[in-house]
Amino acid sequence: MRNICKNIFFALASIALFISTTCTEQIDWYGDCTNLPEQIIGTGLIVSNALIPFINEFSHSYGNENYIFNSEEENIYDLTVSYDNGQTFEPIDFAHYTILGKHTQGACIVRYLRDVSKNDKLKKYVYTILVVNCGMCESRDASMNWVLVPKIEDDYAVEFVVNHKRWNGGK
Repeated sequence: MRNICKNIFFALASIALFISTTCTEQIDWYGDCTNLPEQIIGTGLIVSNALIPFINEFSHSYGNENYIFNSEEENIYDLTVSYDNGQTFEPIDFAHYTILGKHTQGACIVRYLRDVSKNDKLKKYVYTILVVNCGMCESRDASMNWVLVPKIEDDYAVEFVVNHKRWNGGK
């Protein structure tokens, strides 16, 4: 019995010594998230002050679809727009604007960099979303990436491009 107690004591002491010598530094699950890109609505043809909020109650049904709302009838989520950073919201004027959206997800600390460009030669718009992830935690972040752009012509196509990047402190 005494040998068993000695063995248990030795095992526990060894574990305590191992933990105290190898775990002196706290693990930083967020990593080096300094100098992350600024979170903005978007660039290119995106109306930069047009905030279209993410609607959480519908997030489970968005799936991997691309959304192009060119009319009030297509606006199935009754999205509205704010030009004063969320102070007031108003209906979208589909005579002058189109809404584009694409559901994306990231992990830990996330920035979504959005850009819409137009190629008249190919009669195409390209909506590019770069999902920048930083850290190793398991928390998830999602965005529908709703953006307001000038009215898209009926004979133009829209291409959605999503890329992911792990942030390494700006290096």
